[in-house]
Amino acid sequence: MNPDRYSRLADITKMIHTELDKRSVLKQVVKAISEEIVRCDSVGIYLPVDETRFQGFVGKPDHFNGITLDKMFIDLQHDRLAQEIVDTKKAIYIPDTSKDKRPDPRPIELFKIKSLFGMPIYFEDSLYGLVFLFDYQSPLHLIEEEIEALESYVLMAAVAIRNAELLDNSQKLVQDKQLLLDAAKSLAGCTTIQQVLDTSFIYVGRALNNKNVAAHLRDFKSKSQLPEKLSAESHWQEEEWKKIHDEMNLDFIADPVFKEVAETKKSVLIPDVSKDSRPDQKAVATFGFKAMYVIPIVSRGEVLGTFSIVNFSGPKIYSESEQQLAETIADATASVLDNLLHLDQLEEIIDERTYELQEKNEILEQMNDDLRLLGKKNESILNSAGEGIYGLNEFGVITFCNPIAASLLDCEISDMVGRLQDEVISHYSKDDELYVNQTSPIHQSLRNGVKIHSIEEKFARKNGEIIDVEYVSMPIQNNGIQSGAVVTFRDVTDRKEMERKIHHQAYYDLLTHLPNRSYLVQKMKKAIVDSSKKAAKIGVLFLDLDRFKLINDSLGHKIGDLVLYEVAERFRALVNRRVTVARLGGDEFIILVEDVSQPDELGFIASEFIKALVEPFRINGNELFTNASVGISIYPDDAKDEDDLIRNADTAMYVAKEQGGTFHFFTRLLMEQNIERSNLLNALHAALERDELDVHFQPKIDFAENKIIGVEALLRWRHPEWGMIAPDKFIPIAEETGMILKLGEWVLRKAAFQHKKWADLGFPINMAVNFSMRQIQHPRIVETIQSILQETGMNPASLEIELTEHTLIHSQHVSKLEELKKLGLKLSLDDFGTGYCSLRYLKDFPIDAIKIDRSFVENMTHEPHIAALNSTIIYLAQQLNYDVIAEGVETEEQVNLLMEGGCHLMQGYYFSRPVPSEQILHLLKNGIDQEKGITK
Repeated sequence: MNPDRYSRLADITKMIHTELDKRSVLKQVVKAISEEIVRCDSVGIYLPVDETRFQGFVGKPDHFNGITLDKMFIDLQHDRLAQEIVDTKKAIYIPDTSKDKRPDPRPIELFKIKSLFGMPIYFEDSLYGLVFLFDYQSPLHLIEEEIEALESYVLMAAVAIRNAELLDNSQKLVQDKQLLLDAAKSLAGCTTIQQVLDTSFIYVGRALNNKNVAAHLRDFKSKSQLPEKLSAESHWQEEEWKKIHDEMNLDFIADPVFKEVAETKKSVLIPDVSKDSRPDQKAVATFGFKAMYVIPIVSRGEVLGTFSIVNFSGPKIYSESEQQLAETIADATASVLDNLLHLDQLEEIIDERTYELQEKNEILEQMNDDLRLLGKKNESILNSAGEGIYGLNEFGVITFCNPIAASLLDCEISDMVGRLQDEVISHYSKDDELYVNQTSPIHQSLRNGVKIHSIEEKFARKNGEIIDVEYVSMPIQNNGIQSGAVVTFRDVTDRKEMERKIHHQAYYDLLTHLPNRSYLVQKMKKAIVDSSKKAAKIGVLFLDLDRFKLINDSLGHKIGDLVLYEVAERFRALVNRRVTVARLGGDEFIILVEDVSQPDELGFIASEFIKALVEPFRINGNELFTNASVGISIYPDDAKDEDDLIRNADTAMYVAKEQGGTFHFFTRLLMEQNIERSNLLNALHAALERDELDVHFQPKIDFAENKIIGVEALLRWRHPEWGMIAPDKFIPIAEETGMILKLGEWVLRKAAFQHKKWADLGFPINMAVNFSMRQIQHPRIVETIQSILQETGMNPASLEIELTEHTLIHSQHVSKLEELKKLGLKLSLDDFGTGYCSLRYLKDFPIDAIKIDRSFVENMTHEPHIAALNSTIIYLAQQLNYDVIAEGVETEEQVNLLMEGGCHLMQGYYFSRPVPSEQILHLLKNGIDQEKGITK
């Protein structure tokens, strides 16, 4: 993998674990693809909206013929190509859309697409979307390396989408749980039926994202359902709503929908009332709703009423989780509503009996009977409550308990009543410490008369099983004296377990179960604060596995995942109080070391982690090897916050990787080099616009003929503040960032225009221009050169492209070199002897000349074997019909030795330095003095 792609993948991976924003990450993936596949006119990522359609999400460009990307859909029913990609889970390349009938013809014709490449976004057998690359002018001609890059970026896209969905699901689950807790808490505080219904409307509306909620409560006297209450935020006004009910005389007992809900005690969802025979169509037309959802309000097996949720804008369906959440809120409403309805009945009875007592003393006995009946009803309410309830006297003795409390504690009621609480219930703190001798918060509530509420503590059942509980201890006073307390509690073990799972997913890596970046960053922040207080240091080790990509590419990602898991297990053995290991993503790990006294400690720890990988990994019959490179940064020496610590350790890791399987400490020099490179790159981007760049030319001499046969165009940069900047400082940066493409085209055009001027003056010499590997690998390099030749009017036979040995050997584009030759230009091999080429190997490349490297020319005067080697190279090259040019000629002695060896084409300071075009014209007119190398 080339450094640029590795850097992009690393950046995208970091985004996945930091931003967790699907759109931002996918935009970076699109950008990376468009920069990697430079001849691609368009890149688009499409995400599913239903089972057969995908919608444009991010792309480049984001407008096509005035159409935004989000308006573009891929329909599997019309696009056989997309359907085949989904079915086969494989990428498909169509070089000519006019000869293939699989793609949907509509976008092909609309956007004039000439060729396209489609690939599925898969991760762990799950399809997350599609990626398409388009070209409007010529076939894409994707090479294996580009396809490999595409697969890497698409995998990053899949991981980003998968992580975003996992986060959304986790967040939704937490939100739903919180909504239920808020609803239960709010309902518990309601003292009237009106408050209960208003509160329920709020939370049911939030659960379903629909505020059109109404309640129909049962009249226990007439046994019919009456329109009781309408949400204040509903589409209708409540008075008008009730008025229409009265005018239409709706019979809810006979209505098929409400009858079905009452009989089955189950909800009924009708997504489209126009397609269902059950709803009263007259009522549907009058109220104007398009969909309805009716939820029963059930308590102790009895339907107290219903919630009706309608949609006016069109058909509507709710997800299973939304329905479950709304129905759970209805269940919570039912228990509170039931208690209030019974309380209303009880208040009526008490009022009636009080009035009768005042009027008729003779019915006192009947009143007592009614009161006894009331006690039984209260006991029934206590026993039917959904929570455990027990009472304590002032001495901590249990005076009563309901069946739910006994059941939750795995006891009989008789085992509890009459005994001290500490004898029956083992009560633990949130730190799992057992309260003894009446030291629990419940006993404090009993003594101090203060209400206690806890959601962090635990009770032990009779069989020893520990359960998480939420409880409230409410003290009871009698004439200002503490006389006892009532404790209400519930088993929240399942909820706590779910919270623990959510916490683990949020802060731990799913594959290795090591802490993830979020966990590590929080711990680093705390460690930085603690270290400042203790005047200690902390270290951050950025560890990257070596050769891990080879395992993934050769054996697949499943084997790679198993290797990562085994690596994590070995690393886990090195964790202690001071050392924390986290997986950053991919094959990158972060090690946090606290309480560091000497930097040498960090080097030792880094060595231990590297040693942990020495033994091979034996997985599925394979013996696999990997190593690690580690970068080390120290707080507060190298950085002041966690982001800079990680970034600096990452920088040092790259130095370690260049040295091979070792560790390297971050230094100020690295920071200065990074800053210098960044400043230099920013200045280079502005240099073209500010006219800071120029092209100088160095003559090539035919010493035997005593004439200039050509020049080499060389880029020069004069910065207004920094002065002349050497090419070896900015050219490598331009190579790494891809800016060399723009600079190379600018130099070629400048040189071609200058050559045309000289040719028009009667000096049609050769013009040599250096080309880098990036330029040769560019898919449109042939078209670019041809266009510049046509634009400037330069004769192709006068253009000579110089390639280094490294570029020639690694370009893997012999066919492209042949295409360049067909334009009529020349190819020469620069710096011969410094790379891997041999004269025998060169015969496979269509070159015209070789340039003997300046190091051979410099050493030939005092090392005879170098002079002999030069003579051999010259002789064999001439036998192969290659021109031979010696570069770096600086002395007369070198000139004489080269002439004796048969090389008469030369270039160097002995004749002329690289000079502006005006001085070259002067040399062309006056010639070069062979003895002094100056103008005659």
